[in-house]
Amino acid sequence: MVLTRAICLNGNMQEAVADAYKDEIRSLQEEIRALTQQHKENQTALLSDTNIKKALQSYRGKAISDVRGAEAVANLKSQLGDCEKELEFLAKISGIEFTQYCKKTEYPSANQTLYKHRLMGQCQSLTFQLEFHTTESQINKGGLCSDVTDLNIIMECGEYSQLSKFVSRTEERENLLLFFRTLSSFAEWCEYRKRTFLQFKQKYPAAVELPVGSSAEYMVLQSPQLPGCKLLVVWKIQVDEEGTVTPVLDLLPKIPEQALALGKMQVLENDAQGFRNLLQVFGIEDSIEKLIQFFCLTEIAASD
Repeated sequence: MVLTRAICLNGNMQEAVADAYKDEIRSLQEEIRALTQQHKENQTALLSDTNIKKALQSYRGKAISDVRGAEAVANLKSQLGDCEKELEFLAKISGIEFTQYCKKTEYPSANQTLYKHRLMGQCQSLTFQLEFHTTESQINKGGLCSDVTDLNIIMECGEYSQLSKFVSRTEERENLLLFFRTLSSFAEWCEYRKRTFLQFKQKYPAAVELPVGSSAEYMVLQSPQLPGCKLLVVWKIQVDEEGTVTPVLDLLPKIPEQALALGKMQVLENDAQGFRNLLQVFGIEDSIEKLIQFFCLTEIAASD
């Protein structure tokens, strides 16, 4: 009888413990469901348009217009189109086209940030690569001041010795604006010289020679009246200390010994001085035209 009562008591205790465990499990399950629901609500709130815009405003320091969906995409496309038009316009007026750009933050601080830049591009037929640092400092009234340092210019100047010297000076001065301004002017003069030489070669093929191509600094004129005597139209493009680009033209005679013996040197010297006078009055193209007609076309007719 006692044993039976003990067994019953033991069974009741086990049931009570089991019920307590079940109640605890149900309570934990309810708590898990509640926490899961709260987590979903928090995620939805964090990913809302308002919070995303606030985060972007804090990161960029700029206000973001209240647009959504298709309006936002249309706005971005419009801004991108405007930027592309501006770049095309700058390329047309300067001849400079940027092909690759990379910017990296070296180290930021409270009032100063150092950036490393790598820029590649071309101006007419001249390619360039720039590597430099900019230090942006906070100034009064929320403005920024940016200084260029560690400027490294990589260019294949080739036969352009004047440009090579200018690049070296610009690296020392760390003046990006001067570099782009002078490069644009220098490249434009090179293209103009090339077009002019080609124009006269096509117009007077029997009188004009381009022994080393239209990109060289000179072209050769030959006359039927003075066999073996030639004139070199030398057209150099100089760059001074301040980056100013100036075309310098001259006329050099190329005379064989037989012509010297016949006293023809005086004739060519007069032509050289006359050419310099023509440049001051008529400019480059008209002066070359008149020189060809005077020196070369007594027996050689211009081609159509």
